Amino acid sequence: GSNRITRLFIDYFEQNRLPWDYTEFSGRSDYGPFLAEGIACGGLFAGADDTKTQEQRDRYLKMLGSTLGGMANTNHDPCYHGKCDTLENLNTFAYLHMVKAAAHAIDFLAQLQDLNHWLYP
Repeated sequence: GSNRITRLFIDYFEQNRLPWDYTEFSGRSDYGPFLAEGIACGGLFAGADDTKTQEQRDRYLKMLGSTLGGMANTNHDPCYHGKCDTLENLNTFAYLHMVKAAAHAIDFLAQLQDLNHWLYP
């Protein structure tokens, strides 16, 4: 089920020609206890304190244009859990598409006749 949920998010980004990357699904966050109980999970992650590679920067620049590629070899979000982690520092482009990707997945899941069967075939 978790792979199917992930695919919903990938579909949104690919349909909108937006870059995406797999991230470790380690159970480190709030979803950990759900995974431990065998409950399917999925979600979105905007980078936080992970380092953006040169390859990612180049791919983002190619897909998003010169103002949205960011900087290589720095954290995706240098303000993550820092003093500058405020609404004034919000990347509205990323925020908008994360919200739309979540809405895409929720809409799809809400319309299923048998969510349990879809998640656990």
